[in-house]
Amino acid sequence: MGPSDHLLRTLAAVPPGIRVVDVACGPGRHLDPLARLGFDVWGSAEDAGDVEAARRRLAETLGEDESARRVTRGAPDALGYPAAWADWMVLAGIADLDAALTEAARVLKPGAWVWVETDAADGLWEAADSAGLVIAEAPAEEDGVTHAIFRRPGDVG
Repeated sequence: MGPSDHLLRTLAAVPPGIRVVDVACGPGRHLDPLARLGFDVWGSAEDAGDVEAARRRLAETLGEDESARRVTRGAPDALGYPAAWADWMVLAGIADLDAALTEAARVLKPGAWVWVETDAADGLWEAADSAGLVIAEAPAEEDGVTHAIFRRPGDVG
């Protein structure tokens, strides 16, 4: 499966070079395309096989050593990245959005964004609100999944 058209359209207006973290990146569906567009990409996956697949895919663009450094093993609710570190986060296909959005709010810089793709949109708005995120683009269904964009409040530095 290729990258989400909705994500690519969303990030088309974003300057290259910003740090994008793909949470639960799976085999790297978004990582390599975003790296090719000039974004500073990072990813995590719980499954060791997904980590290896994502590293192989990203190595085509960044090389083996850099892809090994940038794709790590981690759960969506415990990423291991510093607080206020990322400009954008990608959350696609995550079962526990409550915990993932809370962790995203911790890792995002003030004023940063999180793009969500889910097939279980019930409670999405409430989960984002509980995490301290504000709606930037209301959830909307496209191609059988729901997309939404949230923002961490605060001054952009």
